[in-house]
Amino acid sequence: MAAVKKLLLETLNCLNHDEFEVFKRLLQRKDDQEDFSVSETWTEIQSRKDLVNVMVGELGPRSVEKTQKIFMDMNITDLLKMFPETSFGMKEKPSSLDPVDGGRAEQDSSSWTKVDPEVDGTSPDEAPTYSLQSEAGRFECSVSGLRWVCKEKVNFRYRFYSWDGHMVRMESRGYRPAGPLMDIAVLTGKMMEVQLPHWICIDNVPELLDNFAVLHVNDCGDVLEKVTQVTATHVSLTEPVFSMLAALINCIFPPRITCCNTLIYYQPKTPFLKLHVYLIPPDPALKLSVHREESSRGYEEIKKPRPDKPMKIGQGFTLKATVETAKIQPPEITLRHDSQDPNFYEVFIENPEGNFHLELCQTCSEKVWFCEIRKDDYPKSGSFEVKGSSLEAVAAKREEEHFVDKYRDELIQRVRNIGPILDGLLQQNVLQQEAYNTITSLQTSESQMREIFCCLRAGDACKDIFHRLLEQKEPFLISDLN
Repeated sequence: MAAVKKLLLETLNCLNHDEFEVFKRLLQRKDDQEDFSVSETWTEIQSRKDLVNVMVGELGPRSVEKTQKIFMDMNITDLLKMFPETSFGMKEKPSSLDPVDGGRAEQDSSSWTKVDPEVDGTSPDEAPTYSLQSEAGRFECSVSGLRWVCKEKVNFRYRFYSWDGHMVRMESRGYRPAGPLMDIAVLTGKMMEVQLPHWICIDNVPELLDNFAVLHVNDCGDVLEKVTQVTATHVSLTEPVFSMLAALINCIFPPRITCCNTLIYYQPKTPFLKLHVYLIPPDPALKLSVHREESSRGYEEIKKPRPDKPMKIGQGFTLKATVETAKIQPPEITLRHDSQDPNFYEVFIENPEGNFHLELCQTCSEKVWFCEIRKDDYPKSGSFEVKGSSLEAVAAKREEEHFVDKYRDELIQRVRNIGPILDGLLQQNVLQQEAYNTITSLQTSESQMREIFCCLRAGDACKDIFHRLLEQKEPFLISDLN
């Protein structure tokens, strides 16, 4: 009953005032009153929560069917998709794939025709839009793994989106991300079925259909829909309604991810070798976010194969280097899906000589991944020299750097009094209102500071203002750095 009340309240909250009044009047129709024994008239109830309590008290689970019928009469069919198709005695959607064994039916990938999408927007700093079209049949996108079944020509597009801003809401409802968040829009035609990719190893997950769901993000908010099938790589929806979609899994399971991405970046033009190594789920939007951040700091990517073993969310991992002089911080990182500001290993080797290996191990356990780093993987570091001198010239150049550039990393990690600093940057026209709003919407001080640095590329004048504000608002920190 608590679930029924929550579902009804979510849907009624999508009605405006006039629609809510119409809804209450329709509840009073003579052919419906036999369902209720209360003497209170519906129009006298002003609170949507009170109305839900009365309806559920009188009708129980049938109040969901009653609400659906009234929505049909009001021609508010867009709200009907908020109701799970298999809950509270409602008829379950048939699955065109006839799932068996709790939704574990496997499908041969050869039964799907691979389609290469057209890519709109090729900038590495922008999330591209992928466009696809097909005739009738069963198809799979070669980039995302998205699958669809159609009986007519279909034309659609999609983009990957960050989980930032959505993860907290999902966890409050008992779910966590199980796949990439994709905004899908069908331009022409209709899909009979869509299969969204997921990254969960399902071997130890019981009752797959009950523990997986699909998130819809639309104008009414978040809607959770039951899936019709779960395979080793996808979750299925029949007769899908499109919006921003993603696969979810129940939070009671600390799942294993079928594969993870290891992203490696190095700092060019240094006499030493400095690497940033990330371990993240295979989320394209998160990968793009990391690439933007590292590129904005001047780091360059080293491409290496990713691990091919499943890894458990919440598990600790340590990184090792087969070089005695290597310094690695932090000693351990926990695998999780941080949609914003993911953690990374910093590897520092003062005088790299020849090739070496990086090894990733489960804490106090087996090795799960390794790769060889060769000299030609970091051609701009490790033997960098400035004309006339080497280390001395580098040191002199370091002294010439602006204070905020010189201590960029320390400022990002340690500045906390960001609100007044942002206000000062806005008042002195270093930031425009749009940039100010974007930065204030970020959830962590580290991400806010990184975005501030991205806005300080105009020159030393802006950096001077920033420095003065830091001296005023963070005097102890600046004194310590000096």
